[in-house]
Parts: sequence; structure tokens; C-alpha cells
Amino acid sequence: MATAVIFGGKSCEHDVSVVTGVQALGELRAYKPVPVYIDANGGWHTGKTLFTVAGVRSGKGLKSVYMRPGSDLLYSGGRAIARIDEAVLCCHGAGGEDGSIQGLLELCGVAYTCSGILASALCLDKAEFKRFASAAGFPVLPFATYTRDEWNKNIYSVADKLNAIGYPLMIKPARQGSSIGIGKASNESELVEKTRTAFMFDGKVVAEKLLVNFRELNCAALSDGSEITVSGVEEPVGWKDFLTYADKYAGKRAVKRRLPADLSHELTERVRDMTRSVFELAGLGGVARVDWMLSEDGELYLNEVNTVPGSLASYLFIAGGMTVSGFYGRLLSSARAALAERRRTVYRFAPPKSVKK
Repeated sequence: MATAVIFGGKSCEHDVSVVTGVQALGELRAYKPVPVYIDANGGWHTGKTLFTVAGVRSGKGLKSVYMRPGSDLLYSGGRAIARIDEAVLCCHGAGGEDGSIQGLLELCGVAYTCSGILASALCLDKAEFKRFASAAGFPVLPFATYTRDEWNKNIYSVADKLNAIGYPLMIKPARQGSSIGIGKASNESELVEKTRTAFMFDGKVVAEKLLVNFRELNCAALSDGSEITVSGVEEPVGWKDFLTYADKYAGKRAVKRRLPADLSHELTERVRDMTRSVFELAGLGGVARVDWMLSEDGELYLNEVNTVPGSLASYLFIAGGMTVSGFYGRLLSSARAALAERRRTVYRFAPPKSVKK
């Protein structure tokens, strides 16, 4: 039996996922993990060179692999090379964070370390998540959604939605992460430009009221299958207007993070309590990072949830005194508990025989 670390993927967040996956492989050395790298075209591979970012980029020494529904075996060339009993998911964005790979692993009977199919799909789709969050009573900024088809065929309907919110707006692809394709619009010309950019990455867009001079706050929750541990609160600092892709990942030029965030004890505990509530009400599992926005006047708004956060958000728990082995122990325990729960369900039904009179 083996623990697989699955990373990469056919996603705009592919490169970020590689970093997360390689980090997880290093931190899971004691488990003798099997690396499963999904390339930018969707092909699956394994190999000893995948334990470093440079090795992944070289593409050397890799063998193609795949899994079959109904089997927990990892195959290469028609031959089983490993039996996978649990998978650490490190795929960010579409195809990895939207429930797709979770569905495959459920068909294969493999435990996996993140939220289930429904919760994953819900949280990746910003439009649906904001509807859920609003209905659940969490504070969210005014927002509207529209599709590529609606934009092209019924622009007046879109205009009515946006006029109800008013400029300035933040325009985002609905099912994208890492700030890819987002931009602010202060007038009609910028709206058209930013919407066209967003439609390059998704057929559905979210427009929300732009919050000026806000502070971003991040907090994560980790389940071991029975208890939920909530991390401290961090604050990215040194960015302008909104956190761009470069702000997050541009090496030495990336923004710094203040951990713990410079907040009152009362506000810190409020963020932590609300993070726990989001985790529970959205039916999340494994680990998830919840991102908040704090306005100048002290109002707190729920922004989004990352069900496969960068670095799996392990650093947030380690900063609070949890060991690396303790973090992964809880994460894998959650995966096993979710699989055990699925196995309790009966999938066969024999209708009662008709009674002859």
C-alpha cells in the first residue's frame, strides 16, 4: 500500500501546484510517497526525478501512469506498479480543486486529503460560493454574475446587474484561482477590458463591489476526521489595490506575510470562529484556507475558500506549534475517515418481492 502525492494538472495554476507537490513530497519522506505528476496537457507520470522542481521541469526519467475506476492500482504500460490507499492532493484550480480528481479517486476507492466532490466544486466556483455564503448569513460584498453568452447576447441585462452595484468593481473569472484573470474596473471602458480578460479564463464572471484600502486576512482549518483545528490569522502585507499573481508567487518580490496578523484578540478570535463555521457549514474536509477582507471601518467580509491551499497551508499550523508530522497525520486521518464513511453507504438495492394474494 502506498501514499501518492498528486500534483500539477491542466490548469493555469500548474506551476504553483508543482511547488506545493514537491514540498509535500519532501515533508512526507517517512511515508515513502509515490509522486504522481499531471503535466500541462493532462498526462499522468511518475519517476524519481519528481522530488524536486528542477526534476519536474526537466521531464527526464518519467513513466506514464494511470488509474482505472474500480481499482486502487496505479498502472504503467498495462502493469500495476503500486497499490494506492491514500492520496495527498496538491492540484490547484480546475481539474484538481473542482471535484474532478476527487470523483476519480472515489471511483477508484482511494482516500484523498481534501474536501469532497460537492464542497470542492462549490468553493472553486466564486459565483456559487458567494450565493451559498450569503444564504448562510456570512457577510459578503455586493456581487453579480454573468456568462459569456449573456454578455454577447443580452448586454443590457448585464448592465442592469452592474448598475445595481455601482463602480468601482472587481472583475474575476468565476472558476479560477491565484488572482489569474482578475482586474478592477472604474468605468465602462475598463469594465469591457477586464471582462474580456476574465472570459479568457472562464465562461462565467463575478463582478463585486471593489473594497478600497482593505486588509486581507487568511485563516485555515484542519480536520482529522473528528476534530477541527483552526490556525492563527495571517495578513499579507506590501501589496497595492489587490493581491496579484506576482504578489503571491514572484519569489523575492512576493509580498511578505505577517503571522500572526496585527489584530486585537477579539477580532482574531472572530476570524477564527467564523473560519470554523465556514468549514463546517460548507461541508469541508482535510485542510482549507478561508480568505477574509477587513474594511477601513472594521467590517469583515468573506472573500473565498481554497480547498487545496498553497503549501497546503501547513505553515499556518506549524507556526502555532504543530509539527510537520502532526499536520500530515491529521490530514491523512481525515482522508481515511472520509473513505470509511463512504464505505458505510449501501450501493445495492433489491426491491421487495411482490406478495401474491
